[in-house]
Parts: sequence; C-alpha cells; structure tokens
Amino acid sequence: MPKIVDHDQRRAELIQVILKVMSEHGLAGTTIRTIARKGGFSSGVLSHYFTSKDEMVNFAFGAVAEAIFVRVDERLRTTKSPKDRVRLLVEELVPSNGVDQESIVSIAFWGTALHDPDLRSQFHERYENWRNYLRRELVAAVNESGSDETNIDDNVELLVSLADGFLISWTLDPKRYDTATRQRLITKGLKLFNL
Repeated sequence: MPKIVDHDQRRAELIQVILKVMSEHGLAGTTIRTIARKGGFSSGVLSHYFTSKDEMVNFAFGAVAEAIFVRVDERLRTTKSPKDRVRLLVEELVPSNGVDQESIVSIAFWGTALHDPDLRSQFHERYENWRNYLRRELVAAVNESGSDETNIDDNVELLVSLADGFLISWTLDPKRYDTATRQRLITKGLKLFNL
C-alpha cells in the first residue's frame, strides 16, 4: 500500500529546511543536495515540489513574508493605539535580539531579487502590502493626534527605509546592538515622526 503524504505538511517541512540551509550557507551555498541532506530526504522529494532552485527561493520568500504578516495581524488585533501599531509594524521587520533566520534570509533575497524578475515582483508585492499597513496606521495616528501632517506617503517611505537600515545593521553587526539598544533606537526613530 503506498504511503500517504500530507503535501501541506511536507511543504511546511521543506520551507523550514530551505530557510535553515539558506541562513546557514547563504543563497549561493543553498543547493538541492544540501537541502535534501539537511532534511533527511532524497533530491527526488524536492523535485516533486520544485522544478528549480529559483522556484524554491521564490517559495521560501513567500513563506517568510506570509509568516511575518500572520504575526503582524495577530499582534494588531490586541494593540489599540495607532502609535503602538506603527511601532509593532517596525518591530516585526527587524531582528528583536541576536540574529534571526528571517532576517538573514530576507537579506539574501534582496540580492537575488536584483537579478530575478519573479522574485523582484514578489518582493514589490510584499513591500506594498507592508506600506499599506504602515499607511493605514499612520493615518490613524495623525487623526488621533489631530496633527496636520500631510506627507503620509513620504513618512511611509522613511519608515520603510528606517526599518530596512535597522535590519541590515542589526543582522550584519549583532554584537553592537543589544536588545535595549535596539528598543531605544526604534523609539528614537519613531519620535522623528512624532510617534
């Protein structure tokens, strides 16, 4: 009798292995053979789900983005203040302490997206989603404070740049930024926007 495989569960397992290999070996060191070895399965299992390494990378990037937005949505449900909600959106996209797998993988994706139109398109779509979250919460914060702020879109772009800068610095030089320093820098950064 053939073994019944839960394909959703198998994809979730594959994602975790792909992300682990990418965070340990970088994108260049991520091969089908390395992923199969790390996951304890054959290369044939991978070929059942993915036709190429690029397809795996695109799939893994989507999985990371989805995980982030699921966490964001869960946390937003319990966060009432628009200012706290903006902070939450920034915090979710930067490493909170040490270096996390998502941050390492995100930086690897950026480099690949420069040369991969499919990944660049997905990157653009995910960032637009994040910008929409930020825009919504910034508008709510402005309305709550009674401010006459009119450059919401500029502030969205500046917050994206701030978070991306934190992500790069904190991931590449983690010993320089302990948890207290990270929180202090986020607070100072948000004060630039009266948040």
